[in-house]
Amino acid sequence: MIGVSVIGAGFWAREMHLPALAQLPDVRITSVVATSQESAERAAATVKAKALTDIAAAAADPDTDVLDIVAPPDVHLKAVEIAAAHGKHAICIKPLARNLTEADRMLAAVKEAGTRLFYAENVPFIPALHEASKVVDAGGIGTVFRVKACEGIGEPHSPWFFDPERSGGGAILDMAVHSLEFCRFFAKAPVSTVYAEAGTFVHGKKTTAEDTAVLTLRFANGVIGQCEDSWSLKGAMDSRFEIFGTKGRILVDNLHRQPLQLVNDTAGWSYPLPIPGLVADGHLAMLGHFLDCLRSGAPSLSDGQVGRDVLAVVDAAYRSVASGRREEIKETTR
Repeated sequence: MIGVSVIGAGFWAREMHLPALAQLPDVRITSVVATSQESAERAAATVKAKALTDIAAAAADPDTDVLDIVAPPDVHLKAVEIAAAHGKHAICIKPLARNLTEADRMLAAVKEAGTRLFYAENVPFIPALHEASKVVDAGGIGTVFRVKACEGIGEPHSPWFFDPERSGGGAILDMAVHSLEFCRFFAKAPVSTVYAEAGTFVHGKKTTAEDTAVLTLRFANGVIGQCEDSWSLKGAMDSRFEIFGTKGRILVDNLHRQPLQLVNDTAGWSYPLPIPGLVADGHLAMLGHFLDCLRSGAPSLSDGQVGRDVLAVVDAAYRSVASGRREEIKETTR
């Protein structure tokens, strides 16, 4: 049995991580930590866990093995360092940190403690994308030369997103991390350079952070990537992924119809997924994968270093917005 303390009691904790963890076998949710006792009790009651307001108290619990950090980015570094100090593993929601300096401190903390840090980015675990990967790996669309992702919402679900001191940034840090991980997943090479355009068009009265961004990527193997990410998409959400090959293309619309569509010289078919969001968005598979890795000691598809590497691209994107030039990526592992 693996004991998990969920750090955070907001929307994503209540709607995604707590329900997913409750479905996994041999997992016990030991506590929920929130800034107020009332919020902690409200979330903890749904899974019959303890309600706490102190991260250190959660980490000190002998029944807890992992801290699942589903709190705002200004909490991530502190929570990971507390987990490491108590010899506990950590799962951290995207973005891994507000900047590269914080990410490096997190990685150093778990390295010194001999614990593990998992990066809770759901995109690599989306079932439709795994089906797409099978097609690509089998040569079904030829050689991949371009990848594109669109991630958009009308407005963040909590006011803290609009405070760059807490969030670390705007739509690039919050939304483009999804797009970047998709592009990296299918380009199968490190990002070499990025050119970014960004602005605040809809929420200027609420924040100085960007609510709209477009990133153009060039990968080390020549693949071109495009990321369109926003907090300014009125009336609907967007989560679309495209893979372009020399012999065909694939479109995954993960929100509106939940299919994978394949078109090439010989076929045209779709892969419908009329299934719940926990499954369709990969959250259930992601958390299950992390806990299986702890049981077996196997490497993870999405660890802290992956989160750090995504932040290196985010860092270059913000430098590009400031300079108006294409910027190189600082060192990454992939």
